[in-house]
Amino acid sequence: MADNINIYFLGTSASTPTKSRNLTSLLINYRGSNYLFDASENVQQQILKTSQSIQKIKSIFITHFHGDHYYGILGLLSSMSLLKREDELNIYVPFGYKNFLENFLKAGGINLSFKINILQIKSNQKIKIDNGVITSVKLDHTVPSYGYCFKVNNKIGKFNKQKAIKLKIPEGPLFSKLQEGKSIKVDGKVIKPSQVMDLSFKKQGKKILYFTDTAVLKKHPKFIESPDVLVHECTFLDEEKEKAKLKKHSSFSEVVSFSKKIKAKELYLVHVSSRYKDLEANLKNKKNISLPEDLFSLEIKDY
Repeated sequence: MADNINIYFLGTSASTPTKSRNLTSLLINYRGSNYLFDASENVQQQILKTSQSIQKIKSIFITHFHGDHYYGILGLLSSMSLLKREDELNIYVPFGYKNFLENFLKAGGINLSFKINILQIKSNQKIKIDNGVITSVKLDHTVPSYGYCFKVNNKIGKFNKQKAIKLKIPEGPLFSKLQEGKSIKVDGKVIKPSQVMDLSFKKQGKKILYFTDTAVLKKHPKFIESPDVLVHECTFLDEEKEKAKLKKHSSFSEVVSFSKKIKAKELYLVHVSSRYKDLEANLKNKKNISLPEDLFSLEIKDY
């Protein structure tokens, strides 16, 4: 049975908030856990406006250490503690920034009721989650910056329990290994997944990309291709394309071209400069491209 993936656009503005747009951050809810990408100023109040809870945040992924992407983490952690959180929390940061975040939290003077693990990431690092993996992608910005690929595990087929029992495979972890596509040994005999799996039921798990802040990537890892959802920064319009290059950000046409290049099914533009008041004209005659408002939510099935 398919599960829902809920995506919440908590903020969509770049650098400074506006009356209608908070700073950019994204929340993904899957199988009862929340995964927060960037902790911008006022992020906890934005989450309160959704149906999700800050206490269900399993991991926080900071793309980079420019203030509009992490200033909200102090208040967020403080509220979690005041609400008596007990579960550990993982915070992923670019390699070399662990001490920076530790000092920032220390300066904030908060005493937490729970343990936090600050984990440094490098390019193409895989982080396992329930029925999926989140992989870091090196971006192209003025400071070390990472995007993230949220990918649900593929289903290699439909598991036939009766066949497994006939092969005298004990229920438990060995069943799971076969469903993951791994061969097992039982009483010295090798049993392959094809012996208990109906491969005609193979399904691709959904893929979601979150890329900000960055210039459009000239080269990209193959695993990011064909995403179901691409959330990409679009800080500048085309008339300021040269400024975008100078500041290592992306302009509208560049993002659209990149989306086509990697065969994204849907493109959502975020991290838009607060200078631009009316952007809808740029989306005319553009299919599968959206400029989401703050607190817009998207629900898709994992398969």
